[in-house]
Amino acid sequence: MPEGRDLSNGLAPEREGIRTSEPDEPFWSENLLFAMYDPTSDVGLWLHLGTVPNDWGLWHEMCYVYLPEEAGVLSMWSHHRTAADRRPGGANSRFICVEPFHRWHVSFDGFGLHTSNEDMTKGLARVGALRRFVVELDVESVTPAWDMHTAATSDLGRGSMREQGWAKEHYEQLYRARGDVVLGDQSIGFDGYGWRDHSQGPRGGGTGAPWGGHVITGTVCPDSGRGWGLSRYWTPDGTISLEGGWVFDADGVFHHAEVTEAPRLRELTTAPEDLAVGLSWRGGQLETTITTRRSLWLSMMKGLAVGRDLDGPGLMYVLNHGTAPWDGEVGHTYLERSDPLNAFPEVLRRG
Repeated sequence: MPEGRDLSNGLAPEREGIRTSEPDEPFWSENLLFAMYDPTSDVGLWLHLGTVPNDWGLWHEMCYVYLPEEAGVLSMWSHHRTAADRRPGGANSRFICVEPFHRWHVSFDGFGLHTSNEDMTKGLARVGALRRFVVELDVESVTPAWDMHTAATSDLGRGSMREQGWAKEHYEQLYRARGDVVLGDQSIGFDGYGWRDHSQGPRGGGTGAPWGGHVITGTVCPDSGRGWGLSRYWTPDGTISLEGGWVFDADGVFHHAEVTEAPRLRELTTAPEDLAVGLSWRGGQLETTITTRRSLWLSMMKGLAVGRDLDGPGLMYVLNHGTAPWDGEVGHTYLERSDPLNAFPEVLRRG
């Protein structure tokens, strides 16, 4: 990315900051996520910090590590009343904005529960061995930020960000992350790509569109700096409540795009999947296939605990990393999907 390029995409620098005074709105919360993968070391990270909806001063952290060579995953959760000068932060992790929409520093120092891939496919993670891991990474944005409210109100988007039940403001961005990850006594140089978001607004409490499922994906092409992404959310009856896509081309032009095809979560598998994606915008279209490499299964009904959980609606949350080609260039892809596998709305319809 050329030095000095504006990556805010029209968003105010203050959007990168977190709220410093307690909100009046019930269930108001703030959530930040960094998801990344290094294809060389085969290490992936999913690092999340958010305020508790009914106790704004309490921070909830959820951190997962994809271990190399299909050795499973480390997971940890905590609730921590973080001092004001260390927010956004938790008991073990901290996110520091160095330059809005350009650079962040992400760190973690603690222990995680080890779950093998085999155990993940059998059921929910059980208490067992804890392993130390440490993360120190510098994050540099590659593409401009994409604001979901702006996308939805464009003529190529659909639904309403303001009517969601998990936030009222939300933006996303692709980046490169470099630094070190320590797994036990092994220090691993990390050089990978990923996806981040920042959301604010009421979460839960019975307000807004009910959650039925979603898909988020983003791909960054390291050689050209191009990127693309999309988000789609729907209610339990299959009505799309929010949808939008974007493309950042080789000329440095950002386009809002219509989502023409997005992959659903139809089965739980750790094997590679080939998943079709389509976007269309004024002057172009993209039709490609995501090939997944790593897969992590989480139960939405059990607080994103690792493992297979088909109780009730079977609402699973699956995180993947992989690749997707685009005009001769192979990009690095992050993909997350949720669907109620026991109450699957086969056809999604636009409200």
